[in-house]
Amino acid sequence: MATAKVDGATAGSPGERLRAELQPRRLVPALISGVLNGALEVALAVSFAALVFSGDLSPYLARGIGLALFSATVGVVIVTLLSSLSVSISASQSVPAAIVALAATAVAAAVAPEAQFATVAVVIALTTLAAGLVFLFLGHFRLTGLVRFLPYPVIGGFLAGTGWLLLIGGVGIMAGRPFTFAGLGDLLATPALLRWLPGVLAGALILFLAGRVRHYLFLPAAILGVLLLFYVAVYLSGAPVAELSAGGWLLGPFPASSLLQPVGPAEWSQVDWSAVWPQAPNLLAAVGISAIALLLNATGLELSLRRDLDLNREMRSAGWANLVAGLGGGFVGYHALSLTMLNARLGVTSRLGGLLVGVVVGVALLFGGAALGLLPKMIFGALLAYLGLSLLWEWVVVAARRLPRIDYAIVVGILVIIAGVGFLQGVVVGVIAAVVMFVVSYSRSSVVKHELDGRSFASRVTRSAQARALLADVGQQAYYLQLQGFIFFGTAYGLLEGVRVRVRHTPTRHVVLDFRQVIGLDSTALLSFDKLRQLAHDNGFTLTFAGLSPALRAQFAQGGLREEPDVLGFTADLDHAAEWVEDQLCLMVESINEQPLDNYLQAIVPGEATTRLVNHLARRDVPAGATLIHQDDEPDVMYFIESGQVTAQLEQPGREPLRLETMRGGRTVGELGFYLGTRRSATVVADRPTVVYVLTQAELARLEREDPAAAHAFHRVIVHLLGERVLHLVRAVDALRA
Repeated sequence: MATAKVDGATAGSPGERLRAELQPRRLVPALISGVLNGALEVALAVSFAALVFSGDLSPYLARGIGLALFSATVGVVIVTLLSSLSVSISASQSVPAAIVALAATAVAAAVAPEAQFATVAVVIALTTLAAGLVFLFLGHFRLTGLVRFLPYPVIGGFLAGTGWLLLIGGVGIMAGRPFTFAGLGDLLATPALLRWLPGVLAGALILFLAGRVRHYLFLPAAILGVLLLFYVAVYLSGAPVAELSAGGWLLGPFPASSLLQPVGPAEWSQVDWSAVWPQAPNLLAAVGISAIALLLNATGLELSLRRDLDLNREMRSAGWANLVAGLGGGFVGYHALSLTMLNARLGVTSRLGGLLVGVVVGVALLFGGAALGLLPKMIFGALLAYLGLSLLWEWVVVAARRLPRIDYAIVVGILVIIAGVGFLQGVVVGVIAAVVMFVVSYSRSSVVKHELDGRSFASRVTRSAQARALLADVGQQAYYLQLQGFIFFGTAYGLLEGVRVRVRHTPTRHVVLDFRQVIGLDSTALLSFDKLRQLAHDNGFTLTFAGLSPALRAQFAQGGLREEPDVLGFTADLDHAAEWVEDQLCLMVESINEQPLDNYLQAIVPGEATTRLVNHLARRDVPAGATLIHQDDEPDVMYFIESGQVTAQLEQPGREPLRLETMRGGRTVGELGFYLGTRRSATVVADRPTVVYVLTQAELARLEREDPAAAHAFHRVIVHLLGERVLHLVRAVDALRA
């Protein structure tokens, strides 16, 4: 039976899928990936456990490694099974591990020795559980885009600070004492220097070569090379393994039995909760940065593998993995870019590779204690130094050429605070920097999307030639501002100053603010709008707010901004606001402008033929509210308006009708469908008592036969009116583009 492939997996019955996975072309790459990625996974987990369980916590290193290997095992299996990418590999991560290590050091210093392990294990578990819940929440409600709003230099500052913590953590593991600036002299003394300097140099060498050797097996080979060099040096020195272990050069000795020794029931009573809660800000920072790092890794996989991933599903898979790991006291983990790419480049096309990685890590957890105890601390110190130096290189050296000065200053500032004061203080500085950057950048952007006046912008009311001429002459007295985005104090003040300058230099009778594209309003901005109302009162112009949402209208009312005759008004949208403004500007003209239809048409096409055309039309009185044309009607008739007013509107099921155009004396209605033979695209309703003249298709045909001159006058009138409409639309579009 033929089988189909979906993301590298074979479709079919379970038996068929199993046989397909056991074929050499699939099984061999998966086995190789399981061994290589499994070894890297173990190295990372042990490194981060050694980072956390160092100094006063080093007696609990074996148990800490057990927790790290447990979380790595369940993490890689769950992510492999639930990910939208079959070759995804999860791993314990450096960023949360570095922050947790900082919290663990503070906890260990604050509690009694017998309570240290249980309390630190609870801190680790709470961090991992919180990460799982946050990941699940973001993925379930499809909110992964929210974590991208943290400013780029703030993220860079956090990552640079994390790089510093990883570097000094690696130094502390190899030296057997925590790194402090006060104890720097002891670390630089010869005995301590010989312990940590080779590892840091090895990490720097790995970083240097990683930028030049692009092979996917480079990192495993580098780690193996450090291990071989260490034992070659040991062999040449003739030092026995027992002496190395007693001297603190090796991780062990560890028990040969299982390393999995979580917090037992008796130890729960020893947890010092008073030392846990002060670390909550650090742990929340670890969770937040982990969410961002997870998305960055997933995005990197999309680019590297040239395929789209379901980021919300990836967030959920990592969420479930961390929930299970947290219940067992494990470390935070999520998709590892390097391990996943190694899995794919080895030719793995299914989930078997990731599952075998989990098997290898699980074997190390259950049976690898004795072997792990023989590994030198230098390996893990060098690995941590490599990870830390890579972050510092990217965000301190490379970023200096890539980022603007102010952004780079924020990165360095956060790094200095983290290194010199603490990570929590660095987080506070980062949050403040994010707020300041938002205020500065947003204040630089204009809240005004379009700035127009009555000469370039008009309502959808089609007016007479005299009214249009008047608006062209006095239209600058109407000032329209289309606003956008979120308005806060800074942008509102800029808006106020802009109107003040305009009123000072240009005669202005009406100012209209369109809020249709405003998403929110800060309460402090109300002060500027109140000053704008006062400016309108003092300078004799009318202020109109258009397109306010119910929430914004309520916010303005709460701030005391309500209807005030001749000062402040509200309209449903910009179109109706512009109609009201034009009515005020054209009041005298349009009050005397209504005249017989023949006068309107003679102004367009003078002559006896035009008079005869009017005589062929049937006069009709239309009451207010009556419908002239129904949407989807047959186009068998059109109308000339002599007096009154009608509106063409688009009928939409379940929604308010949308006004397309309002027409008064001298205009035509329904001419497009009449000419093109298409069904009516809109409904036309009389807004007030209206007089129209009717022309049917049959009457036009008779007119063309019996009075060609009158028919010719009709076509010239229609062409003229359509040309005016097109010219108006072109001007409106050009004004919006300006």
